[in-house]
Amino acid sequence: ADDDGSRHGAGRYSRRMTSAEYTHWSHDCYAVDSENLRSYGRATRSPHVPYSDSRVVPEHTAVPPLIVADPVFKVAARMLADLIDDFSVGRLLHVSQSVRQLEPIRVGDVVSLGARIADRVTRAGIDLFTVDCVVQVGDEVRIETSSVVAYAGGEDGAADLVTDASHGVVMHDAVL
Repeated sequence: ADDDGSRHGAGRYSRRMTSAEYTHWSHDCYAVDSENLRSYGRATRSPHVPYSDSRVVPEHTAVPPLIVADPVFKVAARMLADLIDDFSVGRLLHVSQSVRQLEPIRVGDVVSLGARIADRVTRAGIDLFTVDCVVQVGDEVRIETSSVVAYAGGEDGAADLVTDASHGVVMHDAVL
């Protein structure tokens, strides 16, 4: 590690962000419990989630970092809704996401999310947003994410591209 705690070659996460750099905070917004873990296991159908069938998961069991994907998406969508007039989640398309787990979150943890829009680029009438998010338990950063989402708005034909591309996609629990 460098003097500032960063690592060479870590890509997007070459420097740890501070809490003050996130413009949106949702404190104690997601509790990791057995039911959330079971739901995640069923939704992902992952053979690597053996506890998806168990009714009781021991307290402090480490959970997959993507269990926070749903609350992270909801925070990002709320931020974009505040930024974009006549926002419609139907015009939003998740393009990519990177996740870095610094320390596992565990059953029994209550997490807070910090988020910020790190970049916005418009190409061919489609806005590409980079949304950075940090997941904390107490004051300890556990997970860092960076997502790129496309939003097609406006009156031209570009808005239909995202709508057409997302046809048939079901987003469970995507209540804004």
